[in-house]
Amino acid sequence: MRYVAVLANINGNFPALVKALGKVEELKENGYDIEKYYILGNIVGLFPYPKEILDTLDDLIKNNKVKIIRGEFDQIIAMSDPHAEGPDYIDKISLPKHVKAALKYTWEKLDHDGREFIRDIPVYLVDKIRNNDIFGVYGSPLNPFGGIVLPEQPTSYYEAIMRPVKEYEILLVASPKIPVNAMTRYGRVVCPGSIGFPPGKEHKATFALIDVDTLHVKFVEVDYDKRIVEDKIRKEGLPEELIRILYHGKL
Repeated sequence: MRYVAVLANINGNFPALVKALGKVEELKENGYDIEKYYILGNIVGLFPYPKEILDTLDDLIKNNKVKIIRGEFDQIIAMSDPHAEGPDYIDKISLPKHVKAALKYTWEKLDHDGREFIRDIPVYLVDKIRNNDIFGVYGSPLNPFGGIVLPEQPTSYYEAIMRPVKEYEILLVASPKIPVNAMTRYGRVVCPGSIGFPPGKEHKATFALIDVDTLHVKFVEVDYDKRIVEDKIRKEGLPEELIRILYHGKL
């Protein structure tokens, strides 16, 4: 059987991404034919490995294995003036102080080439899984960055979310951070969960596999050592609030 792997919400959490990609390789060795990756945004943001994330994704892009779209934090990096000498524009955005500090750190660590990499990432994903058309967005179809798709809602809710893109078989979204697999009369709404941004205390790095023939969705969880990220946050002098987010979620 052949699959695509769908990941989202990496948020600069390199140890979590490494474990997730390692799990994909393990699945391949066990007979899963995983032909490509979709990454639904927030590749950078809260945690202190933006350059390592981009280097890893660049290797996948060179092998034609990945399609990436922007998330809300990626968009903040992308919206900066290419000729700006610093990230002071972030101070004007309505976000908690510790999130602004993380984004300013990310802006600086990415350097000019890294920021250009982010600017080159599209907002929407349009592709085919075998003969099925799919549409991907970080937030929601009508609000790609500020929109939020809630988990554990009635079918009528997901039908309303899906209606603007009802010509597609699958709508991929990242904003719930919690896995969603909702079938509607228009098509299927899927959130793969979160790789690096914990939606709750017991979070594991979570991604989805979609069978290219049946469109069956399987969620995969992977443990990673959060202490590595915690130590890096402290070493880089970033706000302690980021450690709270790492272990408990919520900005």
